[in-house]
Amino acid sequence: MSKTQLKKVLVNLDRDQLQALVLEVYEARKEAKEFLDFFVDPDVDKMMGKYKGVIDKELGRVSRGRARPRMTRLRKAVKDFASFNPGGEFTGEIMTYLVERFCATGSDCWIKDTTQRSMAKFLGETLVFIDKNELIADFLPRITRAVESMKSGFFHNNTFKRLLKETIEDFQSLR
Repeated sequence: MSKTQLKKVLVNLDRDQLQALVLEVYEARKEAKEFLDFFVDPDVDKMMGKYKGVIDKELGRVSRGRARPRMTRLRKAVKDFASFNPGGEFTGEIMTYLVERFCATGSDCWIKDTTQRSMAKFLGETLVFIDKNELIADFLPRITRAVESMKSGFFHNNTFKRLLKETIEDFQSLR
């Protein structure tokens, strides 16, 4: 069903039928319940804490000294948070938090090359998002600091740090 079809059906419902429908959706789906709870009581800090916990849990997946984060789950967490429409500054905060935490993980553990490239792509998307929302002055220094603070000894993941630095430099050269 498309949005247009849904709008046509909703227009024909009276107030009681619409209220009953919303309550049914609230009870039927966890995502709808979460969205409607946020709609009624928009506590962005609580929601951000929840999604930061999801990010931390996924980045904590380590096996034999190798980080095993799944970028699909991390991207989904950011997308789910953004779906609540908390505002650009809060979405930029959660995206920047993910980059900072990933840099800390990449500094301590080895990460697969494909995951490194995916994170570099996400970093580029984050930079474009914060630039589009005019938040570059707030978040770029934090991102740069996180990348610069990554360990760079012989046994550490220098290619990941270099890849992230190149992504930032490419973004700055295009601005």
